[in-house]
Amino acid sequence: MTSGPLFSHPAAGDRPPAALTRQALIERERQRRLALIEARATGSSPTAGNLPAQDNPQTPQQTDSTQPHPGSAPAPRPQDRQLPDGFTSETAWQAAQQAARAVAAAARAAGYPAPHLETETPDTTAHHLAQYIVSAVLPLPPLTAVQTLLQAGTWLEALLTPRHAARARALLGSGRAYKPAGYSSPPDVENDEADAAWQRYADYTRLTQYGRVTAEAQQKLLRHLPLSVIDDLIDDGHIAVRAVPPHGDRRLYLQARLTPSEVSTEDLRKLGWTDELTRREFRLRLARGDIAVLDEARHLTDAQRQLAADLTQVHSTGRIPTELSAQKWLWPALERLAPQAQIHLRRDKAFGSWYVVRRMHRALRAAHRMQLSKDHKRADSLLKHAQNDANALREIWTPGSWEAKNILAYLLVLNGSGDETYDRALELISPTAPGQGPREDQLPGTGRANLEHNRGVLRQLQRHREDDHVLNPYLVLDAPDGAPTQVWKDKWRALRRALDEDGEAAVNQAKDAIQARERGRAPIEPFLLPLMPSKWAAPLAEAAPVRAGTPQMPRRSAPPTQQEQDYARDQAARTIIRAACQNAGLPTTAEACPTPVSESGNE
Repeated sequence: MTSGPLFSHPAAGDRPPAALTRQALIERERQRRLALIEARATGSSPTAGNLPAQDNPQTPQQTDSTQPHPGSAPAPRPQDRQLPDGFTSETAWQAAQQAARAVAAAARAAGYPAPHLETETPDTTAHHLAQYIVSAVLPLPPLTAVQTLLQAGTWLEALLTPRHAARARALLGSGRAYKPAGYSSPPDVENDEADAAWQRYADYTRLTQYGRVTAEAQQKLLRHLPLSVIDDLIDDGHIAVRAVPPHGDRRLYLQARLTPSEVSTEDLRKLGWTDELTRREFRLRLARGDIAVLDEARHLTDAQRQLAADLTQVHSTGRIPTELSAQKWLWPALERLAPQAQIHLRRDKAFGSWYVVRRMHRALRAAHRMQLSKDHKRADSLLKHAQNDANALREIWTPGSWEAKNILAYLLVLNGSGDETYDRALELISPTAPGQGPREDQLPGTGRANLEHNRGVLRQLQRHREDDHVLNPYLVLDAPDGAPTQVWKDKWRALRRALDEDGEAAVNQAKDAIQARERGRAPIEPFLLPLMPSKWAAPLAEAAPVRAGTPQMPRRSAPPTQQEQDYARDQAARTIIRAACQNAGLPTTAEACPTPVSESGNE
């Protein structure tokens, strides 16, 4: 049986020799391009053997009985039959057939043969041919599938809309220095997720190449990209602090990577970031005055190691540099490290006043304990130290000056007698003339009230002297003024067990004075020390800058794989494949057609 004419054209030998028409030239170029596409798909070289018949007239034409194979010429269509539905010309039909063979060859070369496409007949409609082509590319890698669809779409326009074809060209043409087309294109209202996936790809490309993307766009990337890719972006300095998402499973991790000082201690425990927990504990213990931490600290930052070295130097030399005393949260530690340091009161007024006032009152309490223990020499030495500190501090125009004068008045009455003693004591704590010292009206309300109270106590004692009166029974028991009953009684019981009979009698007298005051029967109130207890209290440890200088948490992800690096691009490619599914009338469920993933599962 003699084979029919190929593509319904007359045989080359039957044509009179004549110049090719314009239409014939166009058809020749079209066939040449299809042959090149086929050659690229199969990996062969574009030799004369796979060029169209017009370019290789010596090639024998295929018979109707020959079975088509991937990459072969289109199957012949009898002259007397109409074009299949969806084709407007035989040229279009031939181009679609050739494209189908090229797709089938590409699918088979990738290890995913497409039998329906390889065995399709000349009667296959454009609609079914498009479905066969899309089904054939679904198993392929996303980028390969898009490339194949774009090549086939040149001859079968039903595969991709102009918008998705433009995106496919941008996707395939993008390199490390390529800015994807359509970056600012309007959203596709028919497929918001597809448009969002494309926008993320565009943002990712722009961020990695230009480093300029809004914080809102960065936040979307942080919610979707694999964590290893995000860590690379953070390490390269591409992610802004404002981009940390306020919610989600990644919030804590990204906060620790970008804004570690904002991570609470409880969240550090959730993250298991033990090194930073240790560093914060170092600061917190220092703020509480726990200097043992200097010998136990581990995993410190460079700044913390330097601080530890400086504090160790304070302990060994007994000198406190102003660089350290300027940090209020360090005051309790400095007081423990160098309790007898020389302080330049005029230069360091804030820390100096706090430090010396507390040292004076410690000396007073220790002196009373020595007196109870009959160590009068040590007691006198402590009282002398307190008096020297008070004389130095009274000249400094700070609230500490009033505390110093109050202590001097207390020491005068404690060690002296007679009207002259009370007059001098009253003069010390009375308002000064303008320009002669700090003004009383500049003190806090508590300080002014307690000063007036102490002046009243001295006037009462001046009028009604009592030889056995205890000026401040709380001070004798080493308890704060106005301490709760349980507190001062515990102090009293401990002293009774440690003292002899004379000492026990002295603390019993102090106990009786406090009880009389609590019951409202005290003839004279205690002389208050200090005037402003809250001002001289240790700074709250919770106010310490424990989060200051927190370094970024080291990344916890491995370097990204190639698949992870291509994640944004692959997701954009999947939206193009999904659009092809929709155009071809195929189901777009997750099982039948790829869909962009909303959130990356790589946590």
